[in-house]
Amino acid sequence: MSLQLRDDLHWCDCAGRVVFLDTRADRYFCLPRTANDAFLRAAARKSQPGDEAQLQMLLKRGMLIKGNSSSNVRLPPQTEEPTRDLLEEPAPCASRTLILQAFLAELRAAWILRRKSFHTAIEAARLRKPPRATGRTWSPQQISAAAAALSFITRSHDRCLVRALAVHSMCKETATRPKLVLGVVAHPFTAHCWVQLGSAVLVGGYEQARLYTPILVLE
Repeated sequence: MSLQLRDDLHWCDCAGRVVFLDTRADRYFCLPRTANDAFLRAAARKSQPGDEAQLQMLLKRGMLIKGNSSSNVRLPPQTEEPTRDLLEEPAPCASRTLILQAFLAELRAAWILRRKSFHTAIEAARLRKPPRATGRTWSPQQISAAAAALSFITRSHDRCLVRALAVHSMCKETATRPKLVLGVVAHPFTAHCWVQLGSAVLVGGYEQARLYTPILVLE
C-alpha cells in the first residue's frame, strides 16, 4: 500500500520517537508505540505484514492518504546544523527606524496568530515571494540586531514564533532567503522556532536551536 501524509501534517524522528505537527489544528502529537514503529517502517519503505492494521488506523484518522504506486511518505525536513549566531559577526547597530519596522512586523505576526490561525501564519510565510524590486537595503545582520534590541522592550518567555515570523518576513522584503525552522524535543516535549541563513541563526539562538530536531522548514 502506497501512503502519503496530508500536506498540512509534518513529522520528525526524535531518536525513534515520531512527533507530528498538524498546522491546521495547531497541535503537536505522538503515536502509541506500535503505530509509531509501523509508521517509521512505512516511511523507510520497509513495512512488515503486521503493520497493516496500524497503517489502516492512521488512514481512518485522516493522517495518511492513499497515493499512487510510486508515492511514499514524505521524509522529515533537512537543514544545516546551526553553528553560530549571526550577531557574533561584526554588524552595525540597528537604527530606531529598523527597530520600529521590527516591532510592526511582530505586531502583524501576533495579529495573524491571534485573530486568524497558526496555519494561516505558516502559509503566509511559505507563500510570501521576494519582491521584484525593493527599496529595502537592510542586511541580515541589521535585521538580527533590530530583533535583538526589540527583545529588551517586548520581553516574553514564549515569543520565539512571533519574533521568527517577523524576522523571516523582513528578510524576504530584502530578497534574502533565510529559513524559518520549527523544531521539537520529544522528552520532555518542547518546541522552538528560529530563523537560519546557512548555518547562522538570525533569531532564536543557535545554542538553543541545535538542541531541537527540525519538524517544519520554510524558505
